[in-house]
Amino acid sequence: MKLLQRSTVTLALLVGVGALIWLSVENNTLGKQITQLEAELGHMPIGDPDRVHIAEIGSPEVPPEVASQLERVWQFRCYLPAGYDMRRFGGEGRVAESGLYFQGGFGSGSESPQAEAIQQLLTVSFYRDGDHLKVYNAFGGSSGTSSWPGFAPERLDEALVVHKLVNKEQGPQSFPTDAILPFLKIYDPSSAEERNVAGKPLTTYDGGMFAIFPGSREQAFGQLRRGETPDGFEAHWVAEGTAQ
Repeated sequence: MKLLQRSTVTLALLVGVGALIWLSVENNTLGKQITQLEAELGHMPIGDPDRVHIAEIGSPEVPPEVASQLERVWQFRCYLPAGYDMRRFGGEGRVAESGLYFQGGFGSGSESPQAEAIQQLLTVSFYRDGDHLKVYNAFGGSSGTSSWPGFAPERLDEALVVHKLVNKEQGPQSFPTDAILPFLKIYDPSSAEERNVAGKPLTTYDGGMFAIFPGSREQAFGQLRRGETPDGFEAHWVAEGTAQ
């Protein structure tokens, strides 16, 4: 069995949002790797090291001097098995209550498959920039900041609908490596607007969405966010969370 060993790398966050930590795993026994990850993830069970595991962090790891500047923050720990060919997506615009429909500005990227399993922090936070609201998101060594003109700071209240793929009440969850994982969707229910999408009526809202998925689902993800149905589509291609 190939040996794995864990190394720790500190990542400095941009725009004063603080520092996050990501852990890469290499050169240790698989049993020791899983034991270490369980401890670091709050005893998150890694029952199948070949699946993606995600757990919401109840108390996000944000420095106190930064936390006071944030309006909202969500943070997740993510275990990615060896060889996972990750794509990431995040943006603000119009979203639907369910599914992956999205129209608006977005950022995307990819990570080369790693020879060993890795664990990374995934963070999304809202902060004020004068009278405007901006979103900072980071995953492992990649991060970005964008303006959300559809959201005013005073609208970040309990009226917003937040869909999370996993939440702290559920505990850690695991997913197959071929699934699209929309880990966070946020929208304002008061901004409902009917649109014709791919020849069908669809209620859309001001909001945003963040997701990761394997390279094998990149084409399907693009079609689904346009409201189209990919050839051979099956429901299990997209993992579903809950609204809060």
